[in-house]
Amino acid sequence: MSDIYPIAVPKWGIEMVEGTITAWNKAPGDSVAKGDEVFEMESDKIVNVWDSPVDGVLRRILAEEGDAHPVGALLGVIAAAEVDDTAIDEFIASFAGTPAEQQPEAAEAPTATTAGATDANKRSSPSVRKLAQELGVDLNAVTGTGRRGRITEDDVRAAGSDITATADDVEIIPLSPTRKTIAKRLTEAKQQIPHFYLTVDFELDGLLAHREALNAAGDTRVSVNDLIVWCVAQALIKEPRVNVNLVGDDVHQFRDANISVAIATDDGLYPATLRKAQTLSPAEIAVAIAAFAEKTRAGKLAKEDITGGSFTVSNLGMFGVSNFTAIVNPPMGAILALGKGEPRVVVRDGEQTVATMVSATLSCDHRVIDGAVGAQFLKVLGEEIGALG
Repeated sequence: MSDIYPIAVPKWGIEMVEGTITAWNKAPGDSVAKGDEVFEMESDKIVNVWDSPVDGVLRRILAEEGDAHPVGALLGVIAAAEVDDTAIDEFIASFAGTPAEQQPEAAEAPTATTAGATDANKRSSPSVRKLAQELGVDLNAVTGTGRRGRITEDDVRAAGSDITATADDVEIIPLSPTRKTIAKRLTEAKQQIPHFYLTVDFELDGLLAHREALNAAGDTRVSVNDLIVWCVAQALIKEPRVNVNLVGDDVHQFRDANISVAIATDDGLYPATLRKAQTLSPAEIAVAIAAFAEKTRAGKLAKEDITGGSFTVSNLGMFGVSNFTAIVNPPMGAILALGKGEPRVVVRDGEQTVATMVSATLSCDHRVIDGAVGAQFLKVLGEEIGALG
């Protein structure tokens, strides 16, 4: 290796713009071998591990756990043991894109220690100390459950569970790294994407009868959502102009229906991607979605599980929601929002009758999808759903 090696925020994925340090697995002064896991970082709802490409010693840590930094920002320095501190200071000062707060003055205190600082301060990040102050928690009385005894935000919340945050009994819950990522991306999407919305009602009685027959004949339980996803996949192949991503100034039109299925968790929605969904049977879709849900609950989704989607389906019908509009998840060009199936009075051949109907709202990015194209897709989707009857 060269004498000094920078640890910078890597770009894991085309959409990544920043990452949040969740854990340092090495401390300043620790030896580092090539391939060692040095730190963990969350980006786009996935925690990645940075493996050292070189041998050396971790000489500086410039980023605290819980702090977010843009791609390319300097997080630390690995250097040979014989390199003196002055050379490292000069390297940090000259590193392209290094924020002012990470210049050598900050680097002199890589573990957030100051003269007379308590042990609790050494074992906590600025965000943890801020939370403790907000909740009135004495960090010296908190037992850290993080690596090397570091105090985490969860530790502080647990210690402050019986402490009133404000005079009005308002509980202050800081955003988790995942929620911060969701908030940032959705804000950007809503501000930058010219949305338009198309709402239609689909009759589901034929689909429901088809589902009953599938479940009676097979061992895999197929849900209404599984069948709608199957229909969406067929419709995307027949009307591929909505099966698109906008990447820079280019439209990427997919040959396969790579459907992102929004899976709800306590920490937000995770868009798990069913690749080549048009080739799957309804039972295979059911198995795949169930597997994604289990991985999501266990926190084991991988980067490839939530990337590469060409179209999103979000269903809140199981929560009793009749209809809603969803925000397009970039770089995808559209998202379909589904409500609950419910009996409604409809007119058929001049006569009133009752049918099971569902409201579906297609949100589109008008930069890549025109209104007529979105309407045509919904027409094709309705034909696919109706064909199951």
